[in-house]
Amino acid sequence: MKSLVNSINDSVTETLYGLNYAYPQLEYQVSHKVVLMPRLQDRKGKVSIICGGGSGHEPFAAGFVGNGMLTASVAGSIFAAPPSQHISYAIERVSEHSNGGILMVIPNYTGDRLNFGIAIEKARQTGVEVEDLVVNDDCSIPSEEQGVAGKRGLTGMLFVIKIAGAMAEKGSPLKEVYKTAQVVLQNMATYAVGLTACAIPGQPLMFDLPEDEIECGMGVHGEAGYEKLKLKSCSEVVAFMLKCICTSLSLQGGDSVAVIVNNFGALSQLEQGIVVHDVVKQLRNMNIEPLRVYSGVLMTSLNSAGVHITLLKISSDNKVFLDYLDEPTNAPKWPGCVYSVPSNSPPVVQDKVSRKIEKVGVELNSRQQMLFKQCLQSSCKSLIEKETHINDLDRGCGDGDCGSTLKRLAADILQNLDRFHMSHPSSVFIELAYIAEQQMGGTSGALYCLLFTRIARELTSNQQHDDWIGFWAQALRVGLSCLRMYGKAEPGDRSMIDVISAVCEKYEILLNKPITEICEILKTVAWQACESTKNMKPKVGRASYVKQEQYLQNADAGAYGVATWINAITDVIKNAKA
Repeated sequence: MKSLVNSINDSVTETLYGLNYAYPQLEYQVSHKVVLMPRLQDRKGKVSIICGGGSGHEPFAAGFVGNGMLTASVAGSIFAAPPSQHISYAIERVSEHSNGGILMVIPNYTGDRLNFGIAIEKARQTGVEVEDLVVNDDCSIPSEEQGVAGKRGLTGMLFVIKIAGAMAEKGSPLKEVYKTAQVVLQNMATYAVGLTACAIPGQPLMFDLPEDEIECGMGVHGEAGYEKLKLKSCSEVVAFMLKCICTSLSLQGGDSVAVIVNNFGALSQLEQGIVVHDVVKQLRNMNIEPLRVYSGVLMTSLNSAGVHITLLKISSDNKVFLDYLDEPTNAPKWPGCVYSVPSNSPPVVQDKVSRKIEKVGVELNSRQQMLFKQCLQSSCKSLIEKETHINDLDRGCGDGDCGSTLKRLAADILQNLDRFHMSHPSSVFIELAYIAEQQMGGTSGALYCLLFTRIARELTSNQQHDDWIGFWAQALRVGLSCLRMYGKAEPGDRSMIDVISAVCEKYEILLNKPITEICEILKTVAWQACESTKNMKPKVGRASYVKQEQYLQNADAGAYGVATWINAITDVIKNAKA
């Protein structure tokens, strides 16, 4: 696939620079990928609205920062949730000048929920008043077929942001803004249809879609939808979409709505206009009046062609929604922005990030340090070698970059390995957690960050330990428990948990065996658990939205990644003891 990029790793940073150059009154905080509205010091007691998520959906969310909409946005890597510390930075910046509280608008994806959740909990510990609204407006998957993750958050977020932002600008208190945002969420629904799959720059298309078919219920991260249908006329496709939305909202003749028609990014403007025409015409034929219609490239899926249609029910009880929708906003991707005029203050801020890792907890002797380092080196090299295969496993039911994500983790570990304090494994795992969050992002980054953080804590709480075989079993167990608590995945849900759980259980009953025998058995168990994820029904992550069996016949990409590094570790230890 052709693309105009310089480096995939720099693409998010550069596109946010581009936004800032076009609208230089916005403040762009480079190291945290945070965009802030100007003159935060003037907000005083006003509520702040923060939203964000993975990149590849531009102009969302950075394009909707401005008076009357978002106070701040946080961008993650392409199709990956932003790290929690970046979200915490946004919270700190907006709360520095206003004690009005913060409404966090969160897309309903596991990575976003995890990372926003971490930042929210930290903020509440410091006394910041925070309300969080998880937006889940996708109506494409029947409720009885939805997994634990629930419905996706789609373009309905814009209705939430616009109405909540207008209320905040008028000085409404946080409780009132939050309550109204909940009502907005309860009265809207979105349906998506894709004409083409998307591709991350430098990679092939996420999945195959025949020229004569459309993907119904397609996600914004390139994942396949609920079902495929034959391509029909625009009018027939719109009718199908509206029927699903109207059923979800129980709309009937005499009702009124506000409408968003969103372009996935590659649909021509000619087709976009036709879709808007058909939506308005068919709603009126159903005696449903579209009181406001918003159309544009608002939340994309990279280079995919397709549309979202979102309806917000406007009733006598919530007629005030129209007033808030009509309130002016300076957000640059909303009509009538004035941020194109440069300001005198420097808009780009590059804060220095300093970290200090202490040597605490259990200590390794020189031989143990060498073995520990070899395990890390071998694991990282194995993950890098398997990048392409793991990416292939991730296509269709994911965003096709699991292997690349793990490679980023592995490459950065190898680059920094010589500066790790190998004598104190707790400090090493703290470093690993930091790298996972910084380099991986999204759900995988959050999960590996949690795993490493919990293991580090276990290593810190013990000063000396002689039974290393039992201790590492215990450390892996508490790490697994932490993943299950925050990520909600259980064995059998088709995820990396399947492999870690199987290895934990077998490890704990082998503690009296020779270490070489333990390694050989755990290696076998890891690959067997990975193989068992084939054809397993996914209940967590983006794969839970995919119901077409052809995308679920391979092993889970995350499980394969875990089996890969367990294989590498057991080989190193086994060979060292041979």
